[in-house]
Amino acid sequence: MGQKDKKHDNGESIKMSRLAYKQRQREVSGGRSSSSPSSSDSETARIRDTAAQNVGGVRFQAQQDGQSAQWVPNASGPNTVTYDPTYSYYPQSGTPGYTARATFDHEMHHEDANNVYQHPVDRDLYAANFHLPGNDANAPALGQSYGQQSDTISANWDEVRSASARDTGIQSSPGWPQYVEQRVQYVQATPHQHNESVAAEMIGTLNSAGLQGPVTNQLRAIYNEAFDRRVSGGDVQRIGPVQSAASTRTSAYTNTEAKGKGRAPAPAK
Repeated sequence: MGQKDKKHDNGESIKMSRLAYKQRQREVSGGRSSSSPSSSDSETARIRDTAAQNVGGVRFQAQQDGQSAQWVPNASGPNTVTYDPTYSYYPQSGTPGYTARATFDHEMHHEDANNVYQHPVDRDLYAANFHLPGNDANAPALGQSYGQQSDTISANWDEVRSASARDTGIQSSPGWPQYVEQRVQYVQATPHQHNESVAAEMIGTLNSAGLQGPVTNQLRAIYNEAFDRRVSGGDVQRIGPVQSAASTRTSAYTNTEAKGKGRAPAPAK
């Protein structure tokens, strides 16, 4: 199988993409509007723009199935985002849960990963969150890389779990420690697919709730590592504990541990 091609160009009109993003986000959330991301928060703006650039390449399909939204790959045509416009279980402001905007950003990051990462065309690799070598999905070298990068992602999310324990904002807010743990477990169950989508979703959700601290800094490090790797290639890098910056709106991907090559891979399971 051959390498798949990138399907969009980061130089496309971002202004038009942002308009489409707002329109589709409102549509998927059943007409609800959300506040615009702060222009002073580089990761939040990047999340919005990454999602916006993928809106035009996806088919949106309304269906009343009780799910907020779901990204569905399609090998023979545009991928689909199904959504239930009557979904009514979004959380109240400031309470833990999967907000309408977080839902939309999550699904658009599946589409973006499917477009930007290079690996063999294979149904088991749809929306993989890392580059993989060669053209053969069954090659031992690819399997080794897949396992090692999945292990590194899981270890990076262990740092989110550790950050939650020392995040006073999270720990003093009812329901939030459990919600963070739930999302960490979700990523670690499927690290090849959810490293970026959940990081994007949680940055937005925590920012909306005013919970900017160690957990948000760790998530920004994960998101920035992924953004850098898309451009430079290579394997997922190990991210150690991120020291809190003077401003929580400062990029967190600056600690020296995050620049390392990673830990020794765990034995393949």
